[in-house]
Amino acid sequence: MQKMKKNRLIVLLLTMAMILGTIGCGQTAQTDGENVQEAASEEAVSEEIAQEESSDAEEESAEEEEEEEPRVPKQVIVYFANWYLDSKEAMKGGEVASIPWESVTFINHAFWTPVPADGSTESSFERRDNGEAARTEFKIVSTDPDMDYEDTNPSSVDETMERNHFAQYAVFSEKYPDVNIMISLGGWTRSGYFSEMAYTPEGRATFIQSCIDLMDQYPWIDGIDLDWEHPGGSNDGERLPEDENDWGCPIWGTKQEDTANFAALCKEMREAFDAKYGVGGKKITACASASTGWTLPNQDWPAAEPYLDYINIMTYDMAGTWDSATGHASGLNWVKGAMVHFMKKDIPTSKLNIGAPLYGTGLLMMGQLNHSRIVGTPIDKTYRINKDDLVVDLMKEYEAGAISGYNIDIVDGKPTMGEKWDNSEEGTVFGWHYGYDTQSQAAYLYNDDETSEFYKWYISYENPVSLQAKLDLIEQYNLAGIIVWECSQDTEDHQMIKQMGDFLLRDVEE
Repeated sequence: MQKMKKNRLIVLLLTMAMILGTIGCGQTAQTDGENVQEAASEEAVSEEIAQEESSDAEEESAEEEEEEEPRVPKQVIVYFANWYLDSKEAMKGGEVASIPWESVTFINHAFWTPVPADGSTESSFERRDNGEAARTEFKIVSTDPDMDYEDTNPSSVDETMERNHFAQYAVFSEKYPDVNIMISLGGWTRSGYFSEMAYTPEGRATFIQSCIDLMDQYPWIDGIDLDWEHPGGSNDGERLPEDENDWGCPIWGTKQEDTANFAALCKEMREAFDAKYGVGGKKITACASASTGWTLPNQDWPAAEPYLDYINIMTYDMAGTWDSATGHASGLNWVKGAMVHFMKKDIPTSKLNIGAPLYGTGLLMMGQLNHSRIVGTPIDKTYRINKDDLVVDLMKEYEAGAISGYNIDIVDGKPTMGEKWDNSEEGTVFGWHYGYDTQSQAAYLYNDDETSEFYKWYISYENPVSLQAKLDLIEQYNLAGIIVWECSQDTEDHQMIKQMGDFLLRDVEE
């Protein structure tokens, strides 16, 4: 009972903190602006907290000290993208050997995907709209078989290994047996067959058997990560393909059926995996949107949660060209909002991982720049800066060339925002400036040099200070850990992922 009351109080306090933080930072974000509407007013929250404390006062006074919850073992989960074998250097994300194995607990190998087992390529959109029945036999396949297991050329890191990803996983799984290697299924562009597959018991059964067949073939695979984006769609309905490379995410049946079928899939996967490998012998995780107003209301995570080891909340891409102004793609206020959404539904915090992006979200500002209010500046919604180009290393170059910003101090072993500095001459504008929004615990860069190719660029990104704020949040609310998209976007020496591992995986005295 005390634990339940404590959790309710935590949710109330977080909700009030989000309200105050949102009011303080003054940013606009259409996707997640509904967080404020979901929350109660400040006065109502304060009153509810007071009532909660009052009702508990007598019971708590009878206790000398409330027993603290044990610390949940922490996780550092990194995605590894399988498409860089030929386009990135081996130790810069091209090969599995580049993963910082000592600093992680899970590797989500991206991506494999469900497809019809009969080899047909008719999309679910086409089949459904033509009035045909859902197919009932599915299998999982690699999105790039050559890079995953067919390329037998020797590794440029170690000639005794082949360069393909699966050959190297077999080697590194022996060296690091405590690291869980997961196969991630789906992703934003490859979720097109999930709904049709999950619509029938037969479709789910063949899909699950295909997962088992793969794990039997490659025993180093520790489980399956479901990246169905997203069951039940969003407030806009199902998601149509964005381009020729995107399958979209159709809904076969109704939204309610879709989310129920997702829960059924999780349940049946758990039962099948436990029967085959023993209880907990193989793991099942799933990614979740962080949008409390757009996507999450259409999903039933409490129904799926009992069968999942972890729910990975993608607390990034929370600002973008869909907004009217610059904002933070992974600010702590929005992270808290997503976390509270799950806590209010009684999802155990020990199953929740929050996300950290190792890429920048670039936006093009419009109008006259106000240096005192860069966050909230109107943007050109038609201009998209490729996030694959804005990796941590590149943003550190921009920081190095900045003429204003702030120092990063180390206090008690943690990166902390230090004093601001400004090397510009009064009345003169130069290139990059970097700042830190203390309300949202978020870093950003912007460029005001009219002669620069980056003029009026704004970049929201993760840096050691904003990352530390998330790591502290994980400890404060005893969350499971953190997920990362994706590990090749870190610095060459893995500065950010090592920070996660050093902090979350450190030995903690009981």
